[in-house]
Amino acid sequence: MKKINPTTARSRPKSRSKVVKLAHAKRPVLRHLKLVEHKHTGKLVKTRHSSYVALVGILVVVGFFLFITQGIAKADGSSVSISAVVKGAGPTVGAKITSPIDGFNIINLNPTQVEGTCVADSFVVVYNDSKLSGSTICTSAGVFDVNVQLHEGANVLSARNFDDLNQAGPDTPAVTVTFTAETVAQDVAQPNLPETPVIIPGVTPGLSDCANYTPTGTLTTGGQPHVAVVCVPQTVQVNEDHNIGVLVWGGVPPYALNFKWGSGDETLISMDAPGYKAVKVHYASSGTYNINVQVTDRGSTAATGQSAVQVTNSATQPQDIAQIINNITGASWFETPVPLYVIAVGLTLGFWGGDIFSRRFGAKHLRKKTRRAS
Repeated sequence: MKKINPTTARSRPKSRSKVVKLAHAKRPVLRHLKLVEHKHTGKLVKTRHSSYVALVGILVVVGFFLFITQGIAKADGSSVSISAVVKGAGPTVGAKITSPIDGFNIINLNPTQVEGTCVADSFVVVYNDSKLSGSTICTSAGVFDVNVQLHEGANVLSARNFDDLNQAGPDTPAVTVTFTAETVAQDVAQPNLPETPVIIPGVTPGLSDCANYTPTGTLTTGGQPHVAVVCVPQTVQVNEDHNIGVLVWGGVPPYALNFKWGSGDETLISMDAPGYKAVKVHYASSGTYNINVQVTDRGSTAATGQSAVQVTNSATQPQDIAQIINNITGASWFETPVPLYVIAVGLTLGFWGGDIFSRRFGAKHLRKKTRRAS
């Protein structure tokens, strides 16, 4: 029989397993969250110490912010689009003056109302002797009326309607009326006036805001005062400031200008000399608004000018809670990075479900039940 050396027996380790000191053993926070193994104790860690609850909690938080982000992105329409303006055919029907009729004599009625037919919702400009005299927006019924300042003698009146790209419709027959005033005032030369006062960013060359309008031609004094609305934006947004530009000449300065914006609001300004003036306007609701400007010179002689603007609320407006929730719940859950998140949730829940099943119905559970029964 082989003898056993007691010293050798005592020095032999009881277990041949290698003792490994974990690098994270000194990180109590991670151990508390159960995101790493417990400090080595020489015992097996039970499956109930797994970190599925913490992982699911993290996924819920990440999912919440992802959900909100997707909804806000959809609500704001934050996609970037590139567009180009391609001009098509202009209006096929022109604006036609129906009143006053050709050859009519007008005495001491200045300004005179000019009426006619036009393409519905188009922009209508009335000219006197081929010079811009007033403008408006055609009604949905296809009619317009503009107050026009006449001068002594024959006045050749004509009208044009323009589409959304400032393309004019065909010319229609002009109407000649004769104006007679009790007091004849010497008229003065007119400055250069645009064909249409409407400016469209990207379409109107070199002009995107009426504040940057530069008048050309000679602005003189004397005779009757004159005012013309020469610059209006094609589209005015609700609750935003926009500039409307007018030219004033003739008469005896200084001038007093009264702007009636069609919304019940008025603006009073003064000008010391002939020239161009941009005035800010602010609308609280959408719609079509006629703008009337009256200028009065130092001699109390008055003149008027007219135009119109279309006010829309297409700009992004503040949304209430109901709208935000509707946008969020309508967000697509099949867009990146949503699929990756769904996969992560599915894997975590799958492993967690398997762990629970293993503890309750697996081999270890059955062995424990057998031992208890025996």
